[in-house]
Amino acid sequence: MQTKTIFLLITTIVMVLIETSQSAPAAPKDKVAIVPEQGAAKKPVKVGGGRTEWKTKIDGKSKKLFDKHEKIVSKKIHDVHKIQLKTKLKPAKVASQIVSGVLYHYLVELPTKQYAYVTIHSQPWKKSKVLNEQHVTVRPKLYDLNDKNI
Repeated sequence: MQTKTIFLLITTIVMVLIETSQSAPAAPKDKVAIVPEQGAAKKPVKVGGGRTEWKTKIDGKSKKLFDKHEKIVSKKIHDVHKIQLKTKLKPAKVASQIVSGVLYHYLVELPTKQYAYVTIHSQPWKKSKVLNEQHVTVRPKLYDLNDKNI
């Protein structure tokens, strides 16, 4: 008996809420047009999941992440591009992309004056001290520093 009473009470409340929400809609608000100023520089539109522009100035956070993964990066670049393991690698450009974490894209200068494309996936909220090789990828193609096809 109590179950039927509770069911009827909930049904009645839902019906009342539906009827009140179907009342006359509110008056539409006036739309204000925003006109850009004359000569104002257009800012690039940010796309969700899109990569940032390449920066030649490597910030501290990006440099620290690269240095932390340098052994893995060196090993993977050696495997893919056949350079010496003792070569000191230095990122020349960096970009980032927010995905399920942050992808840091690096152009790493090689002794041949070409650049390897290295991506490091970081999830800063995970406090794991273990470095994972799966978080580092190296593309097989080499690039020039100002290559437009990156």
